Amino acid sequence: MNFDCARAISGASGTLRTSICAVGAALAILLGGCSATTHVYNGTPVLMLTSDASGDFSAYSVGLYTITLTRSDGYVVYTQSSDQQVDLTHRINMSELFGATGIPQGTYKSMTISLDYSAPIVYLKGQTKPATVKNSSGTLNPGVINETVKFSASHPLVIGLNQSTPLAINIDLAASNSIDASTNTVTVKPFLVATVQPYQSLPLRARGQIVLSKPSSGYFIENLRPFDDTYYADGNVGAVTVNASSSTYFNVNGVTYTGTAGLTALASLNPGIVITAYGNLGSLSTITPALNATEVYAGTTAISPGNEALRGIVAARSGNTLTVRGAEYVCQEGPCLSSSAFTYYPTATVTMGSGTIVSEDGVAASGLGLQSVSVGQRITALGVGTVSGSALSLSVTGGQIRLQSTQLWGTLGSGAVGSATLNLLEIGPFPPSDFNFTGTGASSSSDANPASYAVNTGSFDASTLSANTLINAAGIVTPFGSAPPDFTASSVANRANGPSTLIVEWTSGTTAPFTSYSSSGLVVNLGNTAITSAILRTGPQTVQLSSLSASPTIIAGCASGTCSGSSEYAIGNATNGVQVYESGTNFLSGLSSTLNGSNNVFKLVAIGTYDSSTNTFYTQRMDVALK
Repeated sequence: MNFDCARAISGASGTLRTSICAVGAALAILLGGCSATTHVYNGTPVLMLTSDASGDFSAYSVGLYTITLTRSDGYVVYTQSSDQQVDLTHRINMSELFGATGIPQGTYKSMTISLDYSAPIVYLKGQTKPATVKNSSGTLNPGVINETVKFSASHPLVIGLNQSTPLAINIDLAASNSIDASTNTVTVKPFLVATVQPYQSLPLRARGQIVLSKPSSGYFIENLRPFDDTYYADGNVGAVTVNASSSTYFNVNGVTYTGTAGLTALASLNPGIVITAYGNLGSLSTITPALNATEVYAGTTAISPGNEALRGIVAARSGNTLTVRGAEYVCQEGPCLSSSAFTYYPTATVTMGSGTIVSEDGVAASGLGLQSVSVGQRITALGVGTVSGSALSLSVTGGQIRLQSTQLWGTLGSGAVGSATLNLLEIGPFPPSDFNFTGTGASSSSDANPASYAVNTGSFDASTLSANTLINAAGIVTPFGSAPPDFTASSVANRANGPSTLIVEWTSGTTAPFTSYSSSGLVVNLGNTAITSAILRTGPQTVQLSSLSASPTIIAGCASGTCSGSSEYAIGNATNGVQVYESGTNFLSGLSSTLNGSNNVFKLVAIGTYDSSTNTFYTQRMDVALK
């Protein structure tokens, strides 16, 4: 096994660092190397993290530790070596760009990632106390757990000279955990996949420190410091060029801009100021990857040293005092760093004042003020925090509140073009019973009613849908004291046919999970007495597979005309590694070899769509976790 360090090629741009050499450039346009005698030719793996199947959790925070890549000739390189805390429940509909350091070119066959469970913060839905976290041996908070992922043989990670290559890492929370809700206990068995062709394209978040802004050229450069990384961690983990269009939204120190005006505002900031950009991958033709930004937040608007932040959903309001549910508290200096920059409180208090700046993420809206903050609204609040025992309060009287897109789930009561009433099932991950809607209406009689929640659906026509159809909407809550409508949606979707997650667990394991598995599909043996859970979950709705007419046929593929993107299948565990497949045929071949009578299956997790008319589940993503 060989180890080496990376050196940039003359003329390339980007901050290139491997943890073996601990080389980091102060500016993204400066290059470093390990020594004058090292001659290694580099490209950049663009590491992106997301997670799936989080339906059991309101918070799931663990440490992301080292990542190594192994080349086909046995060469091993570290691409990251700092322990960073990350809440995986917030990487479901978003991907985090968490590494872009240069490594030697070549074909890489596997990746090993270390997840740190030394101080996990895990909350099951409906619980107000943190879950007890242990491994399968019963060790509490078991520390670092390593898992090796073997890339698809047909699509390994190929690093080209002076080029960037995406590598999507997906942590399957359902396949990674066994849950005992009665004792509030979670047994961890991490399961993740990594592929150069992810099965879905998600918005990408890139957080870091600004290096320079070029308004005349339409871009800025940032050094990456992902998640909620503090200044006290190991340093930058690469760089990204962020392109802005005329419609790109900027919020710089609480002031909103679009396009070139935003880049000009960035140019006035000192290098090193924290900045967060959202968008999609741009050009990968150079050693420094590009991101095409839709939204950018910088300075006091970003979570950074010098301010404290609380993220959550407003559950009640009395005057200028907010009760916030599911409060993630991020503090990057002072006493909160004694344990972690990230903590979680089931409820917290936020106090607003006349000096509070209110903005809406992604929208250069005018006229926003304290009344814009209402019950059910997801927010990020930036101010000064106080922790007393188990209670958290945050004063934003001289700070900011950012209104952020809020997710609703409900069943349709009635609908027309542009409007619908929903029987709410969830706001974010919380049931409506967690919220007090007093004061939300223009009068007490018009306060929001979760049983008939009025939604402005824009151009969406709900009149064509049957009553009780499952609806998912994203948008902004109506200002406090102004309802109805209660909510203005930026997107509305009929979720009657998913996407859904099919989850089957055999806690003690089984060597015979299926009655059949072939190109015609997989059929779970629901008569197997080792099954401890078998469900079909769509948003907050759960159906027991035993209640269906028969065990559904699971197709490794899509219904005719419904496929988009790639397929992603995997088999394995942390002990022996996880093998990734990118075709149903190869996956079934691997499954046939695995089910040889000696390997015990612990969990099956499939993400896709269920056709009730044929009792068929179509999936582009399926994980088979072994005991």
